[in-house]
Order: sequence, then C-alpha cells, then structure tokens
Amino acid sequence: MNETMQQIVSACLPILCLLITAGGAYAVALLRRETAKIEKEIDNETASKYMNMACEAVAQAVTYTAQTFTDALKAEGAFTKEKQLEAFQKAKDKTLEILGDTTVAALGEIYGDFDAWLETKIEQVCREIKTPNTDATTTTAATTAAATAASVATTIAATAVQQLAAEAPAQGVEVSTEVEISEEKTE
Repeated sequence: MNETMQQIVSACLPILCLLITAGGAYAVALLRRETAKIEKEIDNETASKYMNMACEAVAQAVTYTAQTFTDALKAEGAFTKEKQLEAFQKAKDKTLEILGDTTVAALGEIYGDFDAWLETKIEQVCREIKTPNTDATTTTAATTAAATAASVATTIAATAVQQLAAEAPAQGVEVSTEVEISEEKTE
C-alpha cells in the first residue's frame, strides 16, 4: 500500500502543481483588478472633492465680489459694461486665490481647459444669484401660503354673511345665509 500511495502522489503532484499555479494566477489577476478598482474609486473621490471645492470657491468669490464691488456700483448707477468685466475678473482672481495652485492644477487635469470651465461657472453663479429661487421648498411655501390665504378669506366671507343675516331681521330685510364657496387647489 505504501507503494500505491507513492504512485498516487506521484500522479497527482503535477496536477496539484498545475492547480496551485492556476489558482495563484487567478489570485494575482483578482488582486490587480481589485487594486485598479480601488485606485479608480480614490481618483473619483479625489476628483469629486476638487470639483466640489471649485464650485464652492466660485460661489464664494462671486458673492464676495457682489458685496464688495458690484452692489455699490449698482446703487450709484455706475455699473457699466467695463465695470461688469472688472467684476468678472475680480471674481475669477478671488476664485483662484481661494483654490490655490495645487487645486487649480488638479482641476486642470479633470476639466482640461480649467479657465473655460471657471469662466462658465462664474457666469452660471451670477445668473443663479440674479434669478429668484424656485426650488421645491419655495414652491411648497407659496402653495401653503395661497391655501392659507384662501381659507382665511373664506372664513371672513362666511362671518360677514352671518353678521349681515343677523342684522337684517332688525331692519326688515330678508337675507339668504347660504354662501357658495369655491376652493381651488393650487399645485
């Protein structure tokens, strides 16, 4: 039996080595794939972090420029085309100052032409500042306010009709106490 066992081991040894080699190759491939996946996630997180920083910096710079430069000129009626360009340049310079060289370099790799992105983003933020906020919260608040106003108006009208009806018999006037109330739903 000792000799039979030796023959079995001798026959299985090449197969066992082949399985170990194949398993090792699979493990290495799996490790490389997972490493690449982790590197990509880290790159995406880093890129996302830099993009968020850039958007926030632009918003801060535009707001700062509006408060320190634009608002005063508008109040004086001196906000000319030249002053608009100057305000734009001030916002751009302030954004670059907030971000710093390292972040600007990283964003250049992400966006390609960072200056074009920055100029477009400044214009977008300026537009957002100029237009009224129409998000869901504002719409809901307006709807609620309209419904409340309609309810109050209905109550006042009903009370007024009841008061007139109560005063009318003393004056000998017949008044109907039925009030037709129509409610509109606002969405």
